[in-house]
Amino acid sequence: MFVPDNSNVFQINNIVNDANPPAMSIRCPHCRELGSFDVIRAKSILFSKIGSDGPNRHPQNYLASIRICPNIQCKGLVFVIEVNGVAIEIEPPQLLDFNVENLPPRCQQTLKEAIACHGAGAYRAAAMMVRRLLEEICEDNAATGDNLHDRISALKSLVVLPLPLFEAMGELKALGNDAAHVEAKAYDNIGREEAEDSIELAKEILKALYQLKGLVGRLQARKISDAAKA
Repeated sequence: MFVPDNSNVFQINNIVNDANPPAMSIRCPHCRELGSFDVIRAKSILFSKIGSDGPNRHPQNYLASIRICPNIQCKGLVFVIEVNGVAIEIEPPQLLDFNVENLPPRCQQTLKEAIACHGAGAYRAAAMMVRRLLEEICEDNAATGDNLHDRISALKSLVVLPLPLFEAMGELKALGNDAAHVEAKAYDNIGREEAEDSIELAKEILKALYQLKGLVGRLQARKISDAAKA
């Protein structure tokens, strides 16, 4: 049955007109590059939806379009719904930038899952994936203990990391009171910013533990190569 005041922006109440909006800056969900996405065939649909503000409901205009990634090696497609030039829905969703180079396979997969959850708006699930990632880092570095807090404490004597990173780990809401349970109250207050901060911290830890060595190794190899050519 048709619902005229349905709040789902993917459901059109009334097509108003065709439109030709300008390019939009989007981080591509396929290649993760930031680019200026043009509308396919330079056309989008202008449509309206009825608001839900009591007796004074007014229609709100939206633009829907299919846009293409400008990266010639990607050319990925995204579906965008915008209001006044601001994207309110992008499918597939934009993802935080990340690098899995030199990461252990399990850490790679868990980081990808955390970022996918964040992109889908599942912020508590993203935080839970960050917690799992910390567990995997401890296990990969043989840091043991009765709970995650103890294992992180043990990690301090096993790896070289800046002290602020260890301190930030202890501040993560996702850790709770050694919360291994989904029902932990600490997860109730985790929103987009908390989930994003947790992921950014995890990325910095992974970078320091696994990726910096690779960068240093490449620089040293290049130095040796340059010296051999001299």
